[in-house]
Amino acid sequence: MNNMVPVKVQGVVADPVSRGFAVILRDELNNKWLPIYIGPFEAQAIALEMDNTKLPRPGTHDLIKIILDNLNASVIKVNINSLKDNTFYSTITVEVNGAQKEIDSRPSDAIAVALRSKAPILVAEDIIAQAGVASPPHQNMDEKTTRINDLQTKLAKLIENENYEEAAKLRDELGRLRPRAGSEKKQNPPDS
Repeated sequence: MNNMVPVKVQGVVADPVSRGFAVILRDELNNKWLPIYIGPFEAQAIALEMDNTKLPRPGTHDLIKIILDNLNASVIKVNINSLKDNTFYSTITVEVNGAQKEIDSRPSDAIAVALRSKAPILVAEDIIAQAGVASPPHQNMDEKTTRINDLQTKLAKLIENENYEEAAKLRDELGRLRPRAGSEKKQNPPDS
């Protein structure tokens, strides 16, 4: 069995070239960083939870937490346990009535649920050895990437406050900052 290492979610970053997002996990024991590419909706769900921003209505991951709470079930942990063909695989361990069940999940969804449940996130050591990096992936972000990340955080808050006119302005500004579709570089699919 592969050793599992606890990680902390450091944040979500945008890649202005690929127009994709990555959640950044930090293995504090080995001082490694693990970027996992995710979809835009999952990126927003993780970023909102990290900012303690609550939507007026429950989002998908909030709903999962509400359902678990109503069933007297709890999230024990999330394991990111394998990496095959550039795709990460994970499970959510849930306990109900004293029995534990492992549920297959995309890492992005598992992380979003773990954050809402205050559950630990563990990554297999061999994944960190294979895909981890020595410095934070966002450390080398340029000014444009930093601006995009700031605007995305502000956009999420405007939507949460139902300020759609200002949100539309920020959306348009984000569109101008991002490269055109024809100039995108190829990237791995979300959760890869």
